[in-house]
Amino acid sequence: MAETTGKVIFGAGTVRGLDSLVDGLGAERVLVVSSERGLDRAGFGHWRASPRHRIFSGFRSNPDLDDVLAGCALRDAWRPTVVVGLGGGSGMDTAKLVRALPAGRPAALRCLAGGADDGPNGPVTGVESLVLVPTTSGTGSEVTQFATVFDGDRKHSFDHPLAAATHALVDPELTVGCPPTVATSCAMDALCHAVESLWARRSTDASRTDARRALDGLVGPLGNRLKEDSPEVRVRLARAALDAGAAINVTRTTAAHAFAYHLTRRYGVPHGVACLLNLRWLYGYNAQQLEAYCEDDRGPDHVRVQLETVAAAWRLTVAGVPDHLAGLLSDLGWSPQLSDYGVREADLADCVRAGTGSTARAVNNPVRLDESLVLQAIREIH
Repeated sequence: MAETTGKVIFGAGTVRGLDSLVDGLGAERVLVVSSERGLDRAGFGHWRASPRHRIFSGFRSNPDLDDVLAGCALRDAWRPTVVVGLGGGSGMDTAKLVRALPAGRPAALRCLAGGADDGPNGPVTGVESLVLVPTTSGTGSEVTQFATVFDGDRKHSFDHPLAAATHALVDPELTVGCPPTVATSCAMDALCHAVESLWARRSTDASRTDARRALDGLVGPLGNRLKEDSPEVRVRLARAALDAGAAINVTRTTAAHAFAYHLTRRYGVPHGVACLLNLRWLYGYNAQQLEAYCEDDRGPDHVRVQLETVAAAWRLTVAGVPDHLAGLLSDLGWSPQLSDYGVREADLADCVRAGTGSTARAVNNPVRLDESLVLQAIREIH
């Protein structure tokens, strides 16, 4: 049975109500952001022949600005009142950006640089509704108000209420047949969201409740059970992704994500894998450097409780968590060592500079990132 909580509709089979939802929004013109394969897998191939639908599938994993701007140009030409984003994190992020970014490159870059500015450098506002339908469990993009886009090697984060879905349909059955490499990476992303939001400097009591619930939901599936691909596991992962997404929508992410983007862009490491690789050293770094470099105004004891909460989820000590994370990577078919992804010893300083240069995420970490100490920590997982 489907459950409706606010704008999120959750449950097996809910995707079958997507046409009715769009009809109920009174949309005469709909722009659908989805891969061709994703459209067919979800059962909406008939939209290609629909006079009120236009399909934009010209995007790739880790959205590129030029691709997004092509979608924005289609938006301006079609003038939809509803944008539907159906896919994984990249597809949903692209839909968010296509809804709101200006179609011209200079204006889009000004908008991205302006953050939440609603003035002349702000987003466009003509699309009334954004409907997001995830086909993976992990990114949480369906319940966040931000999206990532790359312009060359430069990462931009669009953080604005217009990037928040007006409606999200979360059907765990849409993940059936998801390639194992995608499924495991997405689950790792959700895990990192839960852990990072727990200790984020911006955390609140409510966000930590969501994060703890997500962590509890992930502990069982993240292991051999993830390979079961059973209805029970699919539901647990989808719920955990929602909870973790709700948590980071309040807190945003921290240094594990800050350091992950470079690994993904430069070395092709899947996003969730890159995040968990960095969480390996970051968890230990935060524990070891907490007394000397705590940046959280609530003090070291507050951060220590969050570290202990993560450890307790696996019935471990704080000292045992980094090795456990390495074991998770191995169990799910990924190497826990950076060198296995083509990262050379000589590249590590660049990795550190790129991570600390992702300022918004880095400064949200509860422990200050000393570049020399971070480099030592990263060398230990090389």
